[in-house]
Order: sequence, then structure tokens, then C-alpha cells
Amino acid sequence: MGEFVTSIAETAMIGLASYTYKEVCLARGVTDELAKLKETFSDVKKVVLDAEEKQRNDPRLTEWLGKLKDVCYDIDDVLDEFAFKELQMQVMNNRGSVLTLKVRTFFSRWNPLVFNIKMAHRIKGIREELDRVAAEKALFPLEERAGDWQGVHVKRETHSFVQVYDVIGRDDDKKQIIIHLLNLRLKDPGVRDTVSVISILGLGGMGKTTLAKLVYNDKRVVKNFELRMWVYVSDHFDIKRLVRDIITSATNQNCGDDESLEQLQKKLQNVLTDKHFLLVLDDVWDKSEIGVTISKWLELKALLNVGANESKIIVTTRNESVTKVMESVYVHPLKGLRHEDCKSLFLQRAFARRGEEERYPQLVEIGDDIAEKCGGVPLAVTTLGSMLCLKREQHAWSEVRDSDIWKLKQEHNDISPALKLSYDALPPYLKPYFAFCSIFPKDYIFRSTDLVPLWMAQGFLQSSTGSQEPEEMGLDYIRQICSRSLFQMHEDSIHSIVFEMHHLVHDLAISVAQVECSSENFRPPSTSISHKKVRHVSISRDDLCMKEVRVPDYLLQLKKVWTILFPNPGDTVITNKPLLKTCFKRFKYLRVLDLSGWSLEKLPSSIGNLSHLRYLDLSRNPSLQKLPDSICELQNLQTLLLSGCENLKGLPKDIGSLINLRKLVFTTSRMVLPEEIKSLTSLRHFEVHSCSNLESLGEVVQSLTNLRILVISNCGNLESLPQLSPSLKALVISDCEKLDLMSLGEGIEGLLSFSISKMSNLEALPHWLQDSKPSLQSIRIENCVHLKVLPEWLQSLMKLQQLVIEVAEGKKVRTGPRSLVLPRLQLMERTLHQVMIRRWASDRGLEGDDDLFASNGCVFIHRSDEKASLQPQVKKALAAFRGRRNPNDNHYSKHYSRHSASVCV
Repeated sequence: MGEFVTSIAETAMIGLASYTYKEVCLARGVTDELAKLKETFSDVKKVVLDAEEKQRNDPRLTEWLGKLKDVCYDIDDVLDEFAFKELQMQVMNNRGSVLTLKVRTFFSRWNPLVFNIKMAHRIKGIREELDRVAAEKALFPLEERAGDWQGVHVKRETHSFVQVYDVIGRDDDKKQIIIHLLNLRLKDPGVRDTVSVISILGLGGMGKTTLAKLVYNDKRVVKNFELRMWVYVSDHFDIKRLVRDIITSATNQNCGDDESLEQLQKKLQNVLTDKHFLLVLDDVWDKSEIGVTISKWLELKALLNVGANESKIIVTTRNESVTKVMESVYVHPLKGLRHEDCKSLFLQRAFARRGEEERYPQLVEIGDDIAEKCGGVPLAVTTLGSMLCLKREQHAWSEVRDSDIWKLKQEHNDISPALKLSYDALPPYLKPYFAFCSIFPKDYIFRSTDLVPLWMAQGFLQSSTGSQEPEEMGLDYIRQICSRSLFQMHEDSIHSIVFEMHHLVHDLAISVAQVECSSENFRPPSTSISHKKVRHVSISRDDLCMKEVRVPDYLLQLKKVWTILFPNPGDTVITNKPLLKTCFKRFKYLRVLDLSGWSLEKLPSSIGNLSHLRYLDLSRNPSLQKLPDSICELQNLQTLLLSGCENLKGLPKDIGSLINLRKLVFTTSRMVLPEEIKSLTSLRHFEVHSCSNLESLGEVVQSLTNLRILVISNCGNLESLPQLSPSLKALVISDCEKLDLMSLGEGIEGLLSFSISKMSNLEALPHWLQDSKPSLQSIRIENCVHLKVLPEWLQSLMKLQQLVIEVAEGKKVRTGPRSLVLPRLQLMERTLHQVMIRRWASDRGLEGDDDLFASNGCVFIHRSDEKASLQPQVKKALAAFRGRRNPNDNHYSKHYSRHSASVCV
């Protein structure tokens, strides 16, 4: 409740300064009240930094900061109404002559006098509440501090793929598990089970998953088992989902969402029968009814008992009860690292260059103390090491070692003090971003293309100078949090990032978000005080699948909600009309509304009343044929998602009134795109999905002069591309079998990223990519089965940092007659179907000279065995790279899938 008040308060302060003298505040009473509010708020703001630090030892301060934060949010809501009126006036001035009668009538209904009287009354109420909060300030010994409120936003250049950090101190654990895995025999010869369970038991952050990966990819284990599968379980032990995931891991083929359990179990039998297999079930919980139970386990085990004798299952869990329920024949209790291993791991993270620690003996001594305080938890060690990796001042290290947080009494399941310290060390502007992520389920895979628009909708991403696009700021902020190991990065491909949060880090996000976020992870208690504080709500599948169609009780108690999400609906179809009615009628301050998969036939016209709305997701509503004209009244709208609305006939004529719309994802059954899209001149991100009849993009895309990202996927009849805007930075094309890429005349000079996949007709890269020589940083080629040659002109792309090539089993890509030298290249090549990789050249699907990749970057091989050997030239290049690696490159690197291994040499 008392977290990240600094950032929220600064946002409110900037707003107050902006609107005190705006023309929209026509009444004297409004300007007077705003001026008084600003004066009082400015005085309170001076002690917020001090209060945030001292609240740890005084719970009353936490409560006081919570009250102040509530006032900040109320100020934000009021100022947002002023901003909305300004936008309406701007639309009337700029587009008045082309607006339809309905929209002009709506705008003309606004009476400035009535509006200002109403707003003056509301602002007075907020000011009186702030006066009460300000008066309570005298109860605490707080000091005024002129801290750096916004922090310093530094745009830094990083290479795209980070090295997997070396695992330290787990050799003995690995050896013990492999001994039991390969030599264990069922004790009772009369037992009919063909499969036995080995469990790795330990606290969160102890490295259970890392240890399981070490075992899973050990060459002896690979050789011993005919089939290996990796499935991430988490707290929901759902039999149908697990069977589906096991099949997918074994076959690399997805199962249909509509397949019954009967159909899935038959597939599973075909996959496993008489196979000597190893299955990893990672992170199993016994969480009440949704976790593993005896009956659930017996049901799953019966399905798995068709494999060959001595097949094995490795389970990782925090709960000893899980090991008993799953009848483990061996339990390996994972203890904390020895102090020397903790110290080595800490120094590895804190000093990126080998031997650098010898220059800082005082820091090494302090680091020894910090490592000891981490209690042997690897996640805590690596997180703090990352936090200090760019700091060489002795006082900075001493502050971490001597922090009061280590003295707090820790309960069994409490957040590690080391992780809380890493959160405290975040710049104030990053803390709200981190806390917002608590609204998503645990084990959620975050994608920047989804998350950043949600951050924008909350008003987080606002550049004080206006020199940087908010989408770019969002990507930069994700990278900053990743660099501190609070996010674990899977993939960074220039214009998009994929990451996740460790369970302990997710718990930390929940603890700092507290009652502001209501999700399946944490529902605030049913008290009147809590109701006022909840701003963000995520609704779980269980809440939607109730036998009785009604509104969840916790929603009926809320009023000032900003966000309503359904972050993990799966194949759930939502038909809860009372819930929809509640969202439209009760939550007038909504900024984010997720209606994806609601089976909507018609969107209520009352959508136009949600004047604060910035993010609207209507995807996967195939019965939706028309959008109401009232949607054009949402001048704040930034993101509109219409993917999967294949029966949508078009867009309203006045859609151009959405002057803030920056992202549009669209599906249509028409042969051409609607002309109305041309009027969306603020679009930065445009996606066209599953338009089976679309033959041409026409002049629509050409007219979008501010477009930065264009994504075209699953448009089977699309034949050509128009000339694309020079403002375009990323072009993604997938599964458009008739598209002739060679027909595009000129390239895009400023293009940064080019990605192409599932293009069966592609035999060579388009020549016009050469026009992007000065800028192109990333090329991704996936599942283009007829692509046989990489052009020689690739070596002229002097800024190319990332080349990703995914080839199917048995396919090869050649490089042409001469060797290919790519400056600054980081190559990550993935193979499908768990292909055996023996050599650097042909067996990996790439052929060429030995000096093919004379690279200054790091080479990653993603596959499922450890039998690769690298050419001497590559080893030499990598050795040289290690000697000068960037301090920021030594962080977590996650795999594209949990069942594939990563080898970093």
C-alpha cells in the first residue's frame, strides 16, 4: 500500500502543473481549487521519499502513504477528464466538417459551465482529503528530501541474446540424482508400475528447475532414454492440460483445443507405448483443490504406465506433501549453496570481467558478507550481484550489506530480503511497472507487444521531453528490469521481448502491489477500506466457469477500477452478460477492458461512455459484425484489438476521431482493407491476421505515415505488398503462401527488424533488404522450407546484430560460394524435432566454410543433446568475445521452450 508512491505522486504533480492554467478550465473556481491542491500537494511531496524508506519500521507510515496514493489516483482521474475534454475540442476543430451528425451531436452536448461547476466540486473534495493527509504528516519525524523523482532514463544499446549464467555448486546434487535416475530399480518386483518418480524438494529460488535441467540434458541421460519430455505444471494440476502438454513436448506438434480427453489419451498411448521415457514435471504444487491430489495423480499415472520398464519422472516441488502424493521412490532435498559457492556466484554476477574483482579487495570483502546473508538461495545471490554489477563505490555495497531489511523477522514463506532490496533499489519510475505485473497469473509468459500497451494505458509511459516513443520506453524499461534479474528474459528481438517472472519474484510483485491489484494470486480482504484501493482486476477461468452465471462477489464491491483483464482464458468462451453489464455501468474510470473471447454479437453503444478507456480488446469474437458509432467517442483510446473478428464488415466512418489510437490488430473477410483505416494517422503498430480473402493492402498501409511496426500473418490470398512507409522499423510476415516478396520495388531505409516465417514459396531473401543496410539489426527466418541460399550481400549489413534461422529436420541452408563474415553478430539457431547435432556445419542444418561465422558475438545452440562440437575458429572467436563482454550481458537467458536445452560455449 505504501509502495511506489514517489512515482505516482510525481505523475499527479506534473498533471497539476499542466492543468492549473489550461484554457479548458474556464471557471475561476476550477483554477482556484487546482492551485490550492497543487500548493498542498507540493508540500506533502517533499517528504514522500523519506516516508517510503522509513515505513519498514513504522506500519503507520505505510497506512499514511496508502492514503496519499489514493488521493494521487483521484487527482489523476480528475485531470484525465480535463484531458478528455481537450481531445474532444481538438477533434471538433480539426475534423468538424467531416464528422457524422451523431458524433457532432455528441460533442456539442458538452456544456463548459456545467462541467466546470461539477469539476470544481470534485476537486474541492479531493483537496479536503489531501488536507487531512497533510495534517497527519506532522505525526511522523519526516525529513524533506529532493530526490531524483523520475530517475534518469538512459537509452542504452544492448545485444539481443544474453548468456546463460554458469551454474555453481550443484555438481554433487546432479550426480546423486543421475545415479538414482539411471540405476534405480523398483523395489517390489510385483508392482505393475513401469514408471517411478524422483522428486527434487526445496524452497523457492533454491535452483530446483536449474538442477532438473542439468540432469535432463546430461549426455548420459540423453543416451539412456529413448524419449524425453519437459512439462511445466505450476499450481494448477489439470489432467487434460498436462496430457496435452506431454504430447506436445514429445512430438513438437500442438493438440487442438477442442480435442476431448478421450482423444488426447489415445494420442498419448501412441506416443509412449513401449518407449523408455523421461518426463520432467516442473514445479508441482498441492494448492487446495487445484493442485495435485491422490486421485489426480493416480489418473495421470495410469495414462503414463504404458511406457517401457524403468521409465522415470522427475518432479520439482516446494511441498513435501507432493512427494508423498506422487509416491516418490527417491526424494532429493535441495539445500542452500555452501558459502564459498554463494560467494563465487555473487562475484561472477557483480564482476562481469574475469579477474576484475582483484582490483577491488574491499568490495570483495563486503560481497562476502552479502553472500552470507543470502542464506544460500541462488536466486537471491544472483539478483543482488546483478544489482551491484555496475556499481564500484564502496558505500553502495555497504548500504546493501548494512540495510535494516536483513534484521526483519522472516517467516517460512516470506519474500527473501535480498529480493526486496533489489526492488527497493529500482529507480522510482520502474516500480509501478514491476508491481503491475502481479495482476497476471504465475508462470505467465509476458510479451512486450501485449504488456507495453497496458502500461501505456495506465499513464506510466510519459516522456518528459517527448523525444522518445512510449513503446520504445516500454521496451527499454523491460530491459532495465531484466538486467536486474527481476524479469527473466526468453527472447529480445529488437522490437519485441519475451520474458517471465520467477515465482519468488512474482510473490514480491504481489507484496508491493498489495490491495491495488486483485487477481487469482491475491484478492484483498472484504473490508470497506480495501474496496476503495483496488484499481486493477484480473478475472480467472474459475470465476468465469461458475455454474450460475453471475458477477463475482469481489467485483460488486469495487468502484474505482482502471483495469479488467482475463489474462489466461485458454479455450474458455465467455457468455456472462451480467458481468459485461457491470463493467459498462459500474466502472466509469476504466482504462483497460478485455472482452476477448466473449462471443459478442453486438458491442453495447454504452461503450462510448467510458471516456477514460485507452485499451480495448475485442479479439476472438467471430460473431461480431459491426462496431457501434459510439466507439468513435473514445478519444483516449490507444489500443484496439480486433483479431479473430472475421465477420466484422468494416469500421465506423468516424473512426478517424480516435486521434490517439496507436495500435490496431485487425481481421476481415473482405478482399481489401477498409478505407477508414487511412484516417488513423497516429497508428504506430498495425497487424493484419487471418484475413483469408484479403488480396491487397491497397493504399491503406501507404497512408499510415507514422507506422513503426507492420505484422501480416495467415493471409493466404495476399499477393503483393504496397510501397511501405520509410517510418517503418519492423516488418513481420508469416504464413502468406501467395505473397510475392520480390515484387516490392524499393526497400525501407530505416528498417531495423525483418522477420519471415512459414513462407513455403520463398527461395531467397528479398533483394530490397539491401536498401536497409544502414539500419537493419535483426533478421529472423523460420520454417521457410524452400529457402536454400543466404545471399552474399548479408555481409554488407554492418549493423546486423541478430540472425535467427530455424530449419526443419533434414533441411539445410547454404551460404553461397564465399565465406560469410557478419560483424557484431549473435547467432542463435534452433532446430525442430530435437535433431541430433554433431558438428558445427551440415548436421546443424547450415553449410559453408569453416570461417563462416567469424563473429564478435556469442554463439548459442538451442537443441536437445550435448554432442555438438564447434570448429576451432568459432571457439577462438568466442574466447575473444568472453574477454571483452559487456557487463550487462551476464544475465539470465531462458529457452524458447522448457523442453529444449541451451548450450553456451
